[in-house]
Formats: sequence, structure tokens, C-alpha cells
Amino acid sequence: MKIKALFIPLLVYIISACQTIPETRAVSDKYRLIWNDDPATNITLAWDQHELANPVVWFGTRDKGRAFWKYEASKSADRILDKYGMTTHFTKLSNLKPDTEYYFVIKDDTGVSERYWFKTAPDKPEAFTFIAGGDTKSSGDPLEAGRASHRLVSKLRPLFVMFNGDFCSGDGTDPEAWQLWLKDWHELTTTDDGRMIPIFPLHGNHENGDKANLNYIFNSPYQYNDSSHIYYSVSFGGDFVHLMALNSSIDQAGEQRQWLENDFKRNADYRIKIAGYHKPMWPHTQKKPEQPYQYNQWAHLFYTYGLNLSFDGDSHMSKITYPLRPDSSAVDSYMGYVRDDERGTMFLGEGSYGAYPRANDDDKPWTIKSFSGNQIKWMHVMPAENDLPDRISIYTVISATYDEEGNQTLYDAEVESLNESNLFDVPKGITLVENGIYGKVIKYPFNLN
Repeated sequence: MKIKALFIPLLVYIISACQTIPETRAVSDKYRLIWNDDPATNITLAWDQHELANPVVWFGTRDKGRAFWKYEASKSADRILDKYGMTTHFTKLSNLKPDTEYYFVIKDDTGVSERYWFKTAPDKPEAFTFIAGGDTKSSGDPLEAGRASHRLVSKLRPLFVMFNGDFCSGDGTDPEAWQLWLKDWHELTTTDDGRMIPIFPLHGNHENGDKANLNYIFNSPYQYNDSSHIYYSVSFGGDFVHLMALNSSIDQAGEQRQWLENDFKRNADYRIKIAGYHKPMWPHTQKKPEQPYQYNQWAHLFYTYGLNLSFDGDSHMSKITYPLRPDSSAVDSYMGYVRDDERGTMFLGEGSYGAYPRANDDDKPWTIKSFSGNQIKWMHVMPAENDLPDRISIYTVISATYDEEGNQTLYDAEVESLNESNLFDVPKGITLVENGIYGKVIKYPFNLN
């Protein structure tokens, strides 16, 4: 028994010593990490595999660089899909530790990828940041604006990005457009030290050429055994945060409305509830139509079940509203809403992550600020402490603007990169929208302003 106990570690040591790190790289790219299940213990890794070379994900809580055999665990793909000129591999990493750094490589018969890492969500209330935005295009100045927003993601290092739909130009069925977007996402949002930022994706109208697109690209879940019904939710932080991805490109009533109400009821105890979808109910540009049907289906549910923040896109500009309550009978009601600083939902958007901005020419009496330019919303989420409640600080970060002749200015280059020790600092060189009397940050609950 003693000989056996000594022999096994010796054998492992000999095998490890004989291993060498391949100089060649794995024949894969377009890596992305996706939130579509409990993000404290699960994450989905997807990539485009260029050859049938037996790829395997090696991962663990200790950084072993590209020495794949030193990692604690390995897993092959759960799903392989040939679509849009890519052979996409999806691997779900499960039973992970919450609030933990994980390092990984993809090894195939050709070589080993670069070493990347990610962080799982916490399973108790802890402070974090996230970014919300949507609408990118596949060429010209809008492409460059989207790339600037990607680079800001890398520099701000959020826990995740909520992307509110419209990833590419066209109807979402152009292989070259998807390949370009995924390549940019992988290369530009990854931090200098290899941290990959997970995406929480939502369906937009530019994905309508095939309403299962988010399932093809991100393995997004769907409801009622119908791949066109892509809407879902995730929660993390114990009883802290609940996120909902809704779908404004299909009927907002019927099965989706019933799912939404059931989801609210199942998750009623969460302290912060956030919803995202693509089309705003009441756009802040005259170029987009109002959505009274969507208002009638969702607005009262949002208020009844205490939705805190609502994020939308589509209009290619920026807005922040006061907290709102649906009430068409009140004297001061406008388009069915009145300001309610105590229990109302704040509405933020409207999707100019990269698409060419439209005019902000349709403000409402309950609008705090609108802005025409490329931007992302950067949220600092803090749990209750001392005499302070659960709270969120909202920054609108400018990524591009245009002068009267249409000349573009990008704003990412001078922004100082954050690191793991200062994630809540406002970095030097960042350009933020001024919100009138409220300055560069809007706070929720609103009485903190």
C-alpha cells in the first residue's frame, strides 16, 4: 500500500514533466461567454471551430497558462451547430464556485488557445457593475462606433453586458455580418489580461430573418418548445438581482405575457428586478413609432411586481426617465405614465451602442435626459449597507459623436483601463453625459439624488 501511495504521485509527476506546451494555436476563434442559466454556478462557452480537431475546454480556479494538462477539469462540447458559415461549439461549464475566477484554454489536435479567464456571479448580495446597450452595424462609421463601445467594455471590466438586440446590419441571416460581430466581440471586449466578459443577449428586429438566431449564436433558451419564443431570465446574488430578457419582436401578449407574469411571481422576493427588450414603449425620437400595444401588455406588470429598471434599444439614441407608474387617469398623466419616485420603474435606452444616432426630438414631461450619440449605460449596483438601501448608480458613457458635417469622433482611446481592485472608480479620460441638475450620475432609488 505504501508503494502504491508513492507510485501514483510519482507517475503523475513524470507524465506532467514530459508534457510540453504546443507552440501552435488551436484552430478556433470567435470565443464568447454567455449567461443563460444560473451565472453563479454555470456559464456557456461558445466558439467557431475551423477543423474537426477534437476540441476540449480545460479549466480550473488556478491559472496554469496554456499548460492545459494542469487544469482541474475538462469538457467537450454539449452541442455542435453548423450555421452561418461557422461550426459553433457550445460547452456549458457547470457546478462552478460562485464569485470565483476561472481560467481556461481550448485544446484541439492542432494546438492550444490563449489562456482566458472569467468570473462567476456572486451567490450573495455583493457590489458589481454591468453595462447595457444595443444596436450595432456591420460597416462604415457605425461599425467603428460599435468597436469603440466594445473597447470601453474591456476597459470598464463589468461583470456582464446586457445587449439589447440588433447585432448586425440586415435581417440577421448574413454569415459575414455575424462572423465579423463575433470576431470583434471576442477580440475587443476581452481585457488586456485575458478576462472575457459574459454577454446576456436579447432579440432585436434585425434578428427577425430567423427568430431562432439567438439560439444559434448564443444558445439562448426559448419557451413552449418554440425556438422563436426566445425570452428567459437568470438570477444571482442570493435574493439580490433578477434579470429578464424579453422579446419585443413577437407578440407581447399571450404566451409571453403569461410567462412574464409567472416569472415575476416566481421571483417576487428578489430585491432588484431588471428587464431588457429591444423596442421602447414610447421612443424618444420621432423616427420611431409608439408602441401602445406593448405598453398595454407589460407596463402594469412592471409596476405591479416592482420592476426597478427597464432597458430598451432600437431608436439609436439615449434616454433616461424619472421613475414611472402607469396611470392614465391621473391629471398629470402623459402617455399613460406619471412620475412616481417611490415605486416607479426607470426606463433607460435606447440603443446606440454602435448604430448611427437619430435625433433626440421626442422628449416627454417625464424624461430626465436624452442625447443623440453613441453610448452605453454603465451601472454600479450596491447592496444595502449601514443606512443606505440597495442602490444603483447610472452613468451614460459616450463612445462616439458626429459634427454637423457627419465627421465622427471616437471617445475610447483616452479612457484609462480599470483593474480588479478599482472596478467602481470613474476612470480618467472617460466622457459622460451630463444629466442637467443631476450631473453625471443618476441614482436609483431616486430619492438618493
